[in-house]
Amino acid sequence: MPLPTKTITVSDPGGSEVTITVRQATLVDGMRRGRWIHELLYSTDVRVTDPDLANVYAIYCDLVGATVSVEGMEWPVPVDVFVEFSDRWFDHVGVHWLRAIHELNPNWQPGYGEADSGEAESAVE
Repeated sequence: MPLPTKTITVSDPGGSEVTITVRQATLVDGMRRGRWIHELLYSTDVRVTDPDLANVYAIYCDLVGATVSVEGMEWPVPVDVFVEFSDRWFDHVGVHWLRAIHELNPNWQPGYGEADSGEAESAVE
């Protein structure tokens, strides 16, 4: 059974259209995303201690992990190129792209499940 997909079309800061298709992640996608985040944060020569850079790395892993296709811009790009994208680009393209991924993969959102963790622990006791 094919997993759900979502296609969005947005305008980049220069006015060019970018069409992005994302999907609900498979188990393998989720495992790869977790490994990529771990490798970017902990397995590099220098451990990332900047929380903002760590967040950008996690966003990158989400985008790479659940994107099916991109038209209108080069993708994928290396993470060192991605971190240099402008904040305007993120406001025009990235935020909508990430939102589409999180709609299909809510468990990838920061803090997912934290509100329920106390209930689950008390049920186990």
